[in-house]
Amino acid sequence: MALPNSPITPIPNNEPDAIPSLWNTRYTEIDENFSNLDGRVTSNANEISAARGEESSLDARIDEIEADLSVVNAEAQQAVGTGVMFALDQAALAAQEAQLLRTHIQQEGEVSLDNRGIIKGCSLTKSATSARNVSISAGMAFFEGRPWIVPEEINAASVPSNTGSGNETVYAYLYYDATLDQVRVTVTPLGETVPDDGIPIYTITIPAGSTDATDQFLAAVTLTKTARTEPDFPRIMASPQTHAVSINTISDSDYHITFDVVSAKGEPVSRDDIRVFSRATNGFVMQVANAADAIKVRWRVSNLDN
Repeated sequence: MALPNSPITPIPNNEPDAIPSLWNTRYTEIDENFSNLDGRVTSNANEISAARGEESSLDARIDEIEADLSVVNAEAQQAVGTGVMFALDQAALAAQEAQLLRTHIQQEGEVSLDNRGIIKGCSLTKSATSARNVSISAGMAFFEGRPWIVPEEINAASVPSNTGSGNETVYAYLYYDATLDQVRVTVTPLGETVPDDGIPIYTITIPAGSTDATDQFLAAVTLTKTARTEPDFPRIMASPQTHAVSINTISDSDYHITFDVVSAKGEPVSRDDIRVFSRATNGFVMQVANAADAIKVRWRVSNLDN
C-alpha cells in the first residue's frame, strides 16, 4: 500500500538555505507518512488478536485449529453419517407410528342418521280409473321427531312409462308439501333415487315396454312395500334405524367406541341413545334408540392395546 506522501517533496535548490518554511512542509509530509504506518500496524495487530481468540498466541490458535481438523478423518465422517441416518430412521418411524395412531389405533368420523318411517296405513294401490296412477290410503308417518297425518289420496302419483328393453325400478316416497301443509306421495322418475328429505315406502318395478297403450292400469307393474313401520312410535322402536360404519381394518373387534351427538331434530338425543348393534374388525353397525330425526353423530374408535 502506498504512503500518503511518497516521495517527500524535495527542497528547492534555488531558495535560501535557512528559511524554516522550506522544512515545515516536509516535516508535515513525514508526519503524515508515520501516522499512516501507525494505523496500518494497529489494524494488523487487531486482526491478529481477533484471529488468536482466547489462545495466548496466534501460533497456539493455529495448533488448536490443526488439532480440530485432524479429528475429521474418514472414520469421524462415517460416524457422523451413521448418526444422521439413525436420526432419519427414527424420524421416519415416529411419522409411521403417528400415521398408525391416526388411521388405525384411533379413528374418527361423522355420520347423519335419518329416523323416518310409517306408523300405520299409507298403503299404495293401482288406480282403477287412470292408466298409470297410484293411490294411497290414509295413515300416519313420522319424521323430524313427530307423527304426521297422511290423508287418503286417489290418483295421487303417476308411474312413468318404460320404453326400454329391460325392467326399470322407481320409488314411491312421502314428502311434506308446504303449499298444502300436508304429507303427500310421489314417484321418482326413471333412474333417480329418493331425495334426502323423502320417506321411501314402495319399490315399483316397471317391465320393459310398459306404456299407457301396452300396460293400462299398471297390470304388469309390481308394487313392493319397503317402508319402515313403527306402530308404537315414539315409545318403542320395532325396527330401529341402523347405520353401518366402515373403519380401517384392525387386528381385533374388541375396540372401544364413543359417540358425540352434534345435532338432531324433534327431541334431545344423548350418546346413550346411540348403540352399537354389531362390530367387526373392519367396521360396526350403530343403532338409534330415539324418536329424533336428522341425527348427526361423531364417533371415535380406540384400539390402544394393539
